[in-house]
Amino acid sequence: MLNLKSENPVLSKNEIVNYYHQNCKSKTEFKIGLEYEQLSLNADSRRNAPYEDLEKIIAHFASIYEWGILKDGNTTIGAIKGKSSVSLEPGGQFEISLEPKTSVAEIEREMLEILALLNKIAKIYNVKFVQIGLTPYSTYQNIDIMPKSRYLIMADYLPKRGAFSPVMMRETAGVQVNFDYENESDAMQKLRVSAKISPFMTGFFANSPIRAGKTTPYKSFRALAWKYTDSKRCALFYKNLLKNRSSLGFEDYVDEILNVPMLFFEREGKKIEINGEINFKDFMKYGYEGYSAALEDYILHSSLTFPDVRLKNCLEIRNHDAQKLPLTLAICAFYKGILHSKFALNEVDELLNFDGEKLDNMGFLAAKHGLDFTIEGCHSPKKITQKLFEISHKNLGEEKNYLELPLDMLKRDKLVIDEFNLEEFWK
Repeated sequence: MLNLKSENPVLSKNEIVNYYHQNCKSKTEFKIGLEYEQLSLNADSRRNAPYEDLEKIIAHFASIYEWGILKDGNTTIGAIKGKSSVSLEPGGQFEISLEPKTSVAEIEREMLEILALLNKIAKIYNVKFVQIGLTPYSTYQNIDIMPKSRYLIMADYLPKRGAFSPVMMRETAGVQVNFDYENESDAMQKLRVSAKISPFMTGFFANSPIRAGKTTPYKSFRALAWKYTDSKRCALFYKNLLKNRSSLGFEDYVDEILNVPMLFFEREGKKIEINGEINFKDFMKYGYEGYSAALEDYILHSSLTFPDVRLKNCLEIRNHDAQKLPLTLAICAFYKGILHSKFALNEVDELLNFDGEKLDNMGFLAAKHGLDFTIEGCHSPKKITQKLFEISHKNLGEEKNYLELPLDMLKRDKLVIDEFNLEEFWK
């Protein structure tokens, strides 16, 4: 039973806002982070590989690389060294998270090395890593949730909020790229611009039309699942932040996160479940079952919101189906060309003059149609996407070559979905 009691707040909103200020970096310190998910499938059945095989792959990889083992209680969930890790997502997806790098070339070198070893080890255990946005044959009904306490709490709560949450957790795989921000106004502009870009990148990189062995009406079923997991924590729940107003700042973003219902917080290694009974604002004001809010609780809570783009200690852009490495590197380079250039940021900000409601609808249209939809009073999504890549390209410097593949595809009027062939992933 819910038991709230009034108390003097331990955590203030100013402390949370200051957390974002403390994570601002000078331009000379800007780096790029990549979190790269792959589906882990049995090479014979093409169904999701069992946890027991994935645990062996992690242990084998860690022993060769001399990485530490990540545990959740007594359960192996990944391997780690410094700020780099390989870990298991809820449906057994393998996520490779690299320590942020200065250049896309550095990301490429390290990722190639890790992928080569993981692929070699996976063959020993008859596992195949596949880089698409949705597991093509298994569905959540026959995919075991990974035995991590966080995932078990989410798997119990989220289906009460949205019918697609089991699909999101167990069936999808994506690419997330992370970028630094210089100050408050820079962070808010990058959040706004990246959110405006998101439907176009979702549509261009869509490659998850197949579910349960059949072609669905959606080009990115992954994007559909994420959008309809929980309206209070997914898609663009902060639509009012997408207006170009100089008065917007970290406090406005924090206010949105404070209103999201809480799932749990942690004390001494134990997860205290809240299951949406209160939001974080109430937790700060009243506490919960005798516990008071702390900054670490807010940081955890913010990681349990799942919009296409979110602010943490960096900007996280999360709206792409999993891709083979060349297109993944193109995603990194594309955002670098825009987010590391004030000229490019301003140009895109002016080009994409959409409000939150329109962007929300465009997110659905991109999930369903890729870029084959219309925007009233605007150029076609394909033309806008080509323009976005051209803006990035002219501001990239030496790393322009990473955009040659998507630019060539757009010149040929092709999207990722147009060249999608599931059988190619099994060769």
